[in-house]
Order: sequence, then structure tokens, then C-alpha cells
Amino acid sequence: MFYTHNSKNIVNDFFNDLDKIFTSSGYQSSLYNKSGNYNTESDDSGVTLTMNVPGYNSKLIDVSVKGDSLVIEGKSNSGDTDGFNHKFTIGEKLDTEEIKATVVDGVLTVSVPYREEVKPRKIKVKVG
Repeated sequence: MFYTHNSKNIVNDFFNDLDKIFTSSGYQSSLYNKSGNYNTESDDSGVTLTMNVPGYNSKLIDVSVKGDSLVIEGKSNSGDTDGFNHKFTIGEKLDTEEIKATVVDGVLTVSVPYREEVKPRKIKVKVG
């Protein structure tokens, strides 16, 4: 289930719509503090999360795995409380050992691949 802690109904409705994407791919989310815009996409290789993080660079963003959670934290350059904290529960289908994260031009991209054993594979059909 997807949970968001935010008083704005429009934002809550948007995030609730994303619940279907997360749940179908074994990925769940919980959002704390200040939220940024983010999108998720799922394909045969895994889940890709893109998040707008204007003003943040790789030194101000921490991406970590804590238990079954992917945690994305943004620290304010000035040290005040304007950072953000996103917490996503990672399902068993996803491979936490192979997560990759990059930030380019204010956009953070986090790629979480499926475990090899759950990825679709093609089976060769032999004659006779």
C-alpha cells in the first residue's frame, strides 16, 4: 500500500494514482516531509524512478537501502529544514544490490532492476 503524509488533497490524489504502478511492480512508497515531483516507470528489466531535485547535486542527495526500504534524502545547501525525505518499500522482486542512481540537470534517476529469477526470459523452441 502507498502512504503519503501531505495535507494537500491534489498531491495526495496524484500519489494515490501512482500506487497502481508501484504495487504492480512490487514497489511501494511512503513519503515524508517536503515532496518533489517524481515519476515511475516499469518495464521488463525493473523500475525506474525519476524525481525533480532542482538545486540539488550528488553531494546533497543520499540514496540508501535500509532493510526493505529505499530511502532518498535531500539535504539543504544552507543546512536548514528545507530538505526532503522519500521512503520506498522495495518488494522481493527487486534487486537491492544492483540499484543505480544519477543526478543530471536537477533530475535524479534511480534504477532498480528486477532480480534475475523474476525477469521475463525467452525459451528457445527446438524442432523435434
